[in-house]
Amino acid sequence: MIISAKYACPVRGLASLQAPEPNRLAQAARAARSLGLERLLLPVLEESLTQTLRGKVHYLDGLIQALDRIAEARISAWLIAPCISMLGLLWVPPYLVRAVKDPRAPLVFVEGKVRHLRPLPWWSDPSVIQKRLKILRELVSAVKGHPALSGWLVLDRALEWARPEPADAELVLRSFLAEIRDQDDTGEICLGLGCSELLDPETGRSLAGHVDGLHVSGLENEIPGLPRPAGLPDELPMAAYAGALAQWLFERPSHIEIGWNARKGNMEIEEILEGGKRFGKQGLAGCAWLSLADPEPDLCRYPPWVLEPGLARVGLLDRHLEPKNWVEPLLKEFQSGKTQNRADEFIDLGPEEYLADPQTHLPRLWTHFREWS
Repeated sequence: MIISAKYACPVRGLASLQAPEPNRLAQAARAARSLGLERLLLPVLEESLTQTLRGKVHYLDGLIQALDRIAEARISAWLIAPCISMLGLLWVPPYLVRAVKDPRAPLVFVEGKVRHLRPLPWWSDPSVIQKRLKILRELVSAVKGHPALSGWLVLDRALEWARPEPADAELVLRSFLAEIRDQDDTGEICLGLGCSELLDPETGRSLAGHVDGLHVSGLENEIPGLPRPAGLPDELPMAAYAGALAQWLFERPSHIEIGWNARKGNMEIEEILEGGKRFGKQGLAGCAWLSLADPEPDLCRYPPWVLEPGLARVGLLDRHLEPKNWVEPLLKEFQSGKTQNRADEFIDLGPEEYLADPQTHLPRLWTHFREWS
């Protein structure tokens, strides 16, 4: 199992649209490597690349410095490009949202503010697609060949941001892949899917065959038909279930995002380690912890941390970049776990039967999984 973590700079945050502060990143990357992590996932917000020319050049220079620090720590990096969902908040440029506020819409960070906005149907808009491809092309050109860069996470949770027609989604994904492969023909490319795709999997299945693997996230939201985890010991088996089901359903190696319930406190180490032992045996391709390091106290007044109680303490490392007391034993359970038979042994039907009624089979298979594990 490949263990990784997302990195939101604990000094500069995300809302500043700046690249990570390099010295703190160097320390964090060394700490991550000492814990056995193999890669860091750096979010690239699209708005960071739509600034003035001077601002964009400054950001890209900073991103290259960040990759330099990661390489020096002898760990690898993936870029989340573009990053749409990070720490429970949507981060989008203004050309992807409607200008009218809607209190029923999700929270979105755009142009320096957090607002309730709905998406525009950009998937079928050639001008927006071309704009986004140009931004991606410039990004790939700036970082191609960097020794730290080993992969890309593309269109992360994008299927949830204005649901596309399958043909439109495939065209956009193919175009994104072509832009990357034209300049980087060795890096692994994963597609980011939300857990909601397990209830509506047709589009995800049509796209999965074009990429090397999947990054599955969304455990911060309630999944219809499944219980809401009360803490990290409950989250780990649910993550194992969602990851295993995704690997089977989409027929691609899956990396599952975990760590949401670390924000709830009351961390019973024995219960966490038991959940970690089961998680490590599941045979997933990997996991990505929600956030590597907790932010500086001043950043807790800004999004995303200000929006969710406890979000500022979900990191594997505290703000002094020291591992929390439960982290090292938990990661050892992940690393030492031996796969139990087949990871999908609890599944008692074929894909076509599941696709006919996912709303019934998702909770039913959860019961099977709990009995099996």
